[in-house]
Amino acid sequence: MQVQNVNTAQSLYALYETLSNETQQQFLQELMQKQADKLETLALYIACQEAKGENEFLSDDEATEFINSLPQ
Repeated sequence: MQVQNVNTAQSLYALYETLSNETQQQFLQELMQKQADKLETLALYIACQEAKGENEFLSDDEATEFINSLPQ
């Protein structure tokens, strides 16, 4: 099932790439407006995965500062 999801995602992205620049921009705008929370969460997840893979971790002070900066 996971392979099917990856293939579907890759196919959808290939379709996106065939769109004109204007249509791509309109699609991204619509996606941002309707899925902003999910996109922000995904961006944070990807950044954390990359940092973990590079063994780059926040110090205790940086972690506290980051947590305090999050909206409540």
